[in-house]
Amino acid sequence: MSPAQHLDWFRENTEWFAGLPAASLEVDVPACAGWTVADVVTHLAYGLGLAYPYGMSSTPDCAAADAFADVPWPAEQATGPESLAAFDRHMGDCLDQFSRTDPTTPCWTYAGPGTAAFWFRRAAIETTLHRMDVAEALGRDDPALADERANDAIADSVEFALPLAAEWSKATPAAITVRATSDTRSHTLGVGEVTAEISGDGTALLSALWGRSRAGITVSGDQAAADAWMTLVEQAFAGR
Repeated sequence: MSPAQHLDWFRENTEWFAGLPAASLEVDVPACAGWTVADVVTHLAYGLGLAYPYGMSSTPDCAAADAFADVPWPAEQATGPESLAAFDRHMGDCLDQFSRTDPTTPCWTYAGPGTAAFWFRRAAIETTLHRMDVAEALGRDDPALADERANDAIADSVEFALPLAAEWSKATPAAITVRATSDTRSHTLGVGEVTAEISGDGTALLSALWGRSRAGITVSGDQAAADAWMTLVEQAFAGR
């Protein structure tokens, strides 16, 4: 997918969150243990909306700690009903900066030196994952991801997020194959001989890879190896 498509996807997700009724903010989100909808909204408002533009504006060779050194973190983050106002403000500013930035602009990324396009894609996928979490918590029948988006999010997970989670967790799970029924490609996670395969439709597979529901997926081969990859997000990112 192109950076412009990622930006459109991100914008759609922000509009979905901005349209949440205030009454939904107190609902617990099982996929994010201990969090309510308001906590998810706050997490996105500050961890993404406020911070990502600073990562995107960093130099390609800066240290990870320096990329966010100038973020004006508030003394207290908005909570409860105020979380939606913070979300609107910071996501609006983030979208404005993304829209003004050439996606080929060199910058630092979580994967090392890269371009601004990295942040467009990451914003689209992170808001998608949490949209899935909140929709499930609210019992909303949110439409399944279109194949192109699901396949792109799975590719990002395999190419970037899960290897990073393994690095942060100091884990070396056995290699597995990831295969979405919506995609002609398959992906390999890990190195060495493949010992298992996880397959399913795109949305279900994305959910499982990020430590959420495993409904709708099939595991063949070494179950322990598959489990190791599907629990890495919780270990590395506290399930977020």
